[in-house]
Amino acid sequence: MDRNAEIPRVALAIGLVVPLAVVMGVLLVSPLATPTVALVGLTFMALAFPLWLRWHHTLLVCCWNAAVVAFFIPGQPPVWVLLAALSLGIAVVSRTLRQRSDFLWVRSLAIPLLALVLIVGVTVCIRGVGSRALGSELWGAKRYMGVFGAILGYFALTSSAIPPARARWLAGLFFLSGVTAIFSDLAFAGGPAFYFLFLLFPTDVAFNQAMSADTLQRYTGMAWMAQAGYWFMLLQYGIRGVLDLRRPWRLGIFVGLFGLGLFGGFRSSIILFGLLFLTQFWFERLLRTKLFVFVSLGALLLGAGVVGFAERLPMSVQRSLSFLPIQVHPTAQQDAQGTLDWRLQMWRTVLPEVPQYLWLGKGYTFSGTDFLLMQESMRRGMFTAYEDTLVSGNYHNGLLTLIIPFGLPGTVAFVVFLCASWRVLRRNYLYGSPELQRVNTFLIAYFTARLIFYSVFYGQFDLDLMVFTGVVGLSVSLNGGVASPGTAQSLPVPRPALP
Repeated sequence: MDRNAEIPRVALAIGLVVPLAVVMGVLLVSPLATPTVALVGLTFMALAFPLWLRWHHTLLVCCWNAAVVAFFIPGQPPVWVLLAALSLGIAVVSRTLRQRSDFLWVRSLAIPLLALVLIVGVTVCIRGVGSRALGSELWGAKRYMGVFGAILGYFALTSSAIPPARARWLAGLFFLSGVTAIFSDLAFAGGPAFYFLFLLFPTDVAFNQAMSADTLQRYTGMAWMAQAGYWFMLLQYGIRGVLDLRRPWRLGIFVGLFGLGLFGGFRSSIILFGLLFLTQFWFERLLRTKLFVFVSLGALLLGAGVVGFAERLPMSVQRSLSFLPIQVHPTAQQDAQGTLDWRLQMWRTVLPEVPQYLWLGKGYTFSGTDFLLMQESMRRGMFTAYEDTLVSGNYHNGLLTLIIPFGLPGTVAFVVFLCASWRVLRRNYLYGSPELQRVNTFLIAYFTARLIFYSVFYGQFDLDLMVFTGVVGLSVSLNGGVASPGTAQSLPVPRPALP
């Protein structure tokens, strides 16, 4: 090769690297300033662009449930929102350059999502929007980002099919990435020397640990880590595999993860676990087998042991068990009952407002000044415990956090999407590839359990939408679209191995 031909390349590299090094050196004088953090993060992203081109879809799948924030962007959105926008952008540009499409277009899913984008966009235009991170007096932009990010994420997940050789493990990493939530608890427990980790891991995960350090000592990150762990085990092994006594370590780890999940102090941990286990039993067709009898007897024995030793368990675990008809410590019982009481009072206050926002939703925008003043008034005992929640619009109810912000049009679009999603998951469960039967079984069971939990017990639309779009988007990507009776021959479910 001609050495003279290399001179322009070297000159170009020096011309780019030297000014960048000088600018970076000047900025690093104040390393924690927001412009410095943002520029350093964007620089590393630009340098890693070849990796983004090759692995953007895989990174999105593996980070969908990760409790990691993009610290270099104002507002610190979850990293999956950034990856969804980046992956979709790369997929669109790639499609344009190659003049062929790898997108897995599912009309029944795409149309209600696009309708939801239109409804949310109209609401933003009429009600306005503002961001606390940008210094605005109006807040709420981050919640809109959650909605738009979840929809972008669906189209990014379905921008290409996952190769069959990697399908099972990528599906596992999709859920297992949730174990990163434990780092927030570890950072808080480690003290100020480890607080730098909160640049990557969200502080709100450790909020309950900080607020209950002198009373119940709740560990939210540990609870989320445990949930991700037993979701991964159910996806990889199914209930049959978890209860296989030839591999007793699986059952031991599974029970241990369930126990760790109770340290978060959330009653929802037990409710969601029970819903998921029952739906998984149903879709694995185990309800009419002897295995269901053995599991029921084991649950009764475990429940009897809990009843006998409930008051000796850690306070956070007792709070998780407080909704059951057992005797727990009065402090745990009162703390749990107090949150239930103010939620019921808040719902009675909010329900009369539903007709006012039936056609044009209220949106997520609210006054930051009003919110802070309300919190200060609550500290002085001038208002009840839920008044700041009314201002922010986080009603702790899935249906209310949908119909009030986006009215009846948004609710209809979301319901249509849910019905279409369940139909897609069911077809992939019935007619998908036999190699993906266990994965498809878990996906429809998980989707069903989360839908019941969202509708009946607890939900927040801007946070839970990514759960539903992520699961159905992953299913479409794994199965190369929507399976039909002619794409693969569904196999009969084998008899379970009894313990």
